[in-house]
Amino acid sequence: MSKRTRRYARIALCAAVIGAAGCANTPASDEASPSVGSKQVSPCAPGRLVLSATEVSPGATHRGVQITIGLINGTPACELSGYPEVEADEGGPAIRADHTLRGYLGGLPPDRDAPPPVTVTDSNVPAAGAAAAIVEGMAVDDAGNPCPTYTRLLVTPPNAPAPRPVAATITACTLEVHPLLGADMHS
Repeated sequence: MSKRTRRYARIALCAAVIGAAGCANTPASDEASPSVGSKQVSPCAPGRLVLSATEVSPGATHRGVQITIGLINGTPACELSGYPEVEADEGGPAIRADHTLRGYLGGLPPDRDAPPPVTVTDSNVPAAGAAAAIVEGMAVDDAGNPCPTYTRLLVTPPNAPAPRPVAATITACTLEVHPLLGADMHS
């Protein structure tokens, strides 16, 4: 049965059983809204988020930091999707990270070309139920000269109005950031 046929069948059934007024909350597509248990998951409110950074094992001249976004204890699950905005500003000239799907140190698997939604849950286990993005750069420029070492990143989670400082050390001349994934996908 096609999506269109299933949709029309669902609308007809809803109208016949509970009347057209009761169908207002029926999804218009087969794409289900994210849920935890039987509850719908809403987008994450910026004030509920906790940010941290961990150095990623370097490879050759590549340097990286994993930005982890979790929830303040006791808050309900929520959803993040896309990229955080990242800028390095202490230790060298300010540089902004370019969005890239994947890179040398991480990112989306080769068979995916769109960032997935990530459900962030309250958890007492560090990083479990969190979202994470890899920020990476090269430790040397194109001429082989060493790049500056930054000691702070300004990170703006998706849908947040302003950046938040995160202590992190990365040596880079340019930066790229990959999409948010479940923190366990970066391990």
